[in-house]
Amino acid sequence: MGRYGSEKRYLGIVRSVAPMGLIVVSMDRRKPIPLGSKVYFRDDSGAYRELGVVVDVIGNVERPHAVVRVHERSSLNEIPIGLDVLYELRSPRSHRGAVRRGR
Repeated sequence: MGRYGSEKRYLGIVRSVAPMGLIVVSMDRRKPIPLGSKVYFRDDSGAYRELGVVVDVIGNVERPHAVVRVHERSSLNEIPIGLDVLYELRSPRSHRGAVRRGR
């Protein structure tokens, strides 16, 4: 399973695509998602394809937007406005091997 869980949740709709490799997603939820969460979309065959990672959350609390850095800039032309995207929560980091202080 790796660093990320396998549960995908609905994130929102692509609102704009910037030529510098970023897309802005109008989030369907008010609660922000963790930065670094992987973002996916479904292709024509119904399979999930990784789009990129969340690098920022912008906007106000009522209507937040996620900024996603796309992995492949060449695929920017293929991302339509209005595309539904999903995200996958990052699993919590392990504290194994961490040094404890103050004992």
